Amino acid sequence: MKFECSMEQFLPAVSLAARFVQKQSGLPVLGCILMIAEGSEVLLRATNLECGAEVVVPAKVSEGGTAAISGNVLLGFLSNVRGKSITVALNEGTVRFSADRASASIKTIPHEDFPALPRVPAEKMFSLKASDLAKTLRSVLHCASVSNIKPELQSILLSGDAGKLFAAATDSFRLAEKQAPLKSRGGIPNLLLPARNAAELIRILESAKNEVEVYYNENQLSVQVGGVYYTSRLLDGAFPNYRQIVPTQSTTEAVILREDFAQALKGLSIFSDKFLQVTFEVDAKEKVVKLSSRNADVGEQESVLKAAVSGESIKMSFNSKYLGDSLLPISGESVRLQLNGPGRPMLIKDSSDDSYFYIAMPMNR
Repeated sequence: MKFECSMEQFLPAVSLAARFVQKQSGLPVLGCILMIAEGSEVLLRATNLECGAEVVVPAKVSEGGTAAISGNVLLGFLSNVRGKSITVALNEGTVRFSADRASASIKTIPHEDFPALPRVPAEKMFSLKASDLAKTLRSVLHCASVSNIKPELQSILLSGDAGKLFAAATDSFRLAEKQAPLKSRGGIPNLLLPARNAAELIRILESAKNEVEVYYNENQLSVQVGGVYYTSRLLDGAFPNYRQIVPTQSTTEAVILREDFAQALKGLSIFSDKFLQVTFEVDAKEKVVKLSSRNADVGEQESVLKAAVSGESIKMSFNSKYLGDSLLPISGESVRLQLNGPGRPMLIKDSSDDSYFYIAMPMNR
């Protein structure tokens, strides 16, 4: 194997592939990036068996071949190399990388046991803008559970109907849903994409500008983005029927400026207790929202925000971090807070965008 390619293209490709190598494994080959030089390109492949990616890099290939080398070692070397191009040559179990001012020889690992990346047939697929898919996944990712007690909650639920893609995630204490327009109007069954795999997909999509095609079957989901082919396993489980808990009406509604709400929550976190409890009160008479927190060892604080209020006054407690997280996907100037009585969840929306909502459960203590 021998080829030459642009450092500007090779380094980002190696950096992307290195994110999928398995850091600790009984199989050393899973800590490697597989390089396949053929024709006029080099294919870089990496997988941790949960998800994986193939990246194609244009190259001047003078001799085809295949080699598996440590992804972390290769990325560490390339990250400190300067130059416009790099030459790569395989010789008796060692790959030599030569740039303008630096070179390195990295030992290979037998590549025969390197797992193939599953190719999902194009029979079932949907397409949408790469930016829309990235935004949709990012809007709900933070709500996925980090506990493995219920594996299905460690995922993002993807489904589709009537020309819309729905993404939802929950950890039982809060829930978020985001919608995005699809190019087709066919239905998409429930697909449970592991949250940590979704995070990697978001990073890939952030550099894409055009539409992406998403292929799926019962076990895998794949995305083709330019020269990158990404695939992830899907979880086998039943996601909660969350639409049953989405409030359809409210007895109290308050509209406040997003920036004021975010700033108040940030300040209150200094005085919150170990449970991050914040008292949330809507005063219908004074037309304000009052937020307060208290820590017996530090002190207390109260913030009063002007609001457009309709309905009844109400007072409850929430986790301040969960309320702050609800604002991350909201880009509008104001947020709409809807409540339906003490002990009931609060529905949070972007006042100017109906494609997103967030549900926060109250604290009982």
